[in-house]
Amino acid sequence: MRAEMAVIYWDRSKIVWSFEPWSLRLTWYGVFFTVGIFLACLSARYLALSYYGLKDHLSFSKSQLRVALENFFIYSILFIVPGARLAYVIFYGWSFYLQHPEEIIQIWHGGLSSHGGVLGFLLWAAIFSWIYKKKISKLTFLFLTDLCGSVFGIAAFFIRLGNFWNQEIVGTPTSLPWGVVFSDPMQGVQGVPVHPVQLYEGISYLVVSGILYFLSYKRYLHLGKGYVTSIACISVAFIRFFAEYVKSHQGKVLAEDCLLTIGQILSIPLFLFGVALLIICSLKARRHRSHI
Repeated sequence: MRAEMAVIYWDRSKIVWSFEPWSLRLTWYGVFFTVGIFLACLSARYLALSYYGLKDHLSFSKSQLRVALENFFIYSILFIVPGARLAYVIFYGWSFYLQHPEEIIQIWHGGLSSHGGVLGFLLWAAIFSWIYKKKISKLTFLFLTDLCGSVFGIAAFFIRLGNFWNQEIVGTPTSLPWGVVFSDPMQGVQGVPVHPVQLYEGISYLVVSGILYFLSYKRYLHLGKGYVTSIACISVAFIRFFAEYVKSHQGKVLAEDCLLTIGQILSIPLFLFGVALLIICSLKARRHRSHI
């Protein structure tokens, strides 16, 4: 398979700006990560303030809600990033980090797990809803997860775009006409057309999130709490599970003959959580209708 078969030859610089005397670098991945999180937070705040019915609640003002949401998003980073890092250390590089523990905090060298980020976010949503349960009663755990489930695809898309730009989490070799040749891939084989799996994932997340955002925009109060969260979890787990089949990294786990990757194994609990939550929400909605 020759490189000339690929439609795209990717040879972009991974660095936006650097200051070598202090070993400071601004990477394109960092830029995309920041832009994605920022746009997702803006979209979520707009959705909450305008379409979730909260602005008509008389026990708090709209400015109080705005401040609460801003606090939620800002401090969520303190849970999402460490969660993503710890999950990566435990599941993807345990043997390496046992020998080099100082590398655990050197997050600028790369190494984040999306599953750990989700777990960190869920923990923060639970803590935040408990803190605010008396101040703003409608900021419940499920409301917050529904809110972010409606916009997660914005952040996920930009993060995967950053992975693509950074030539990491690359796909397996392909002869398809949209194969991409990376000049300096962090995994896989150099000079061989591969699946742009980062874009497969990113676009899929964006489409799912767009649908959920539209549903939240139009019919959230009719759907009820928890539905958006459950659909988001099921969709993310489904997309990630099948995307792993065309990824060249993070392969074997537990044993040489294991058929599933670490990413696929970690997606199963997320899928089951989403299914269980969907069933619970459906049963609650059915009981509610029976009492009307």
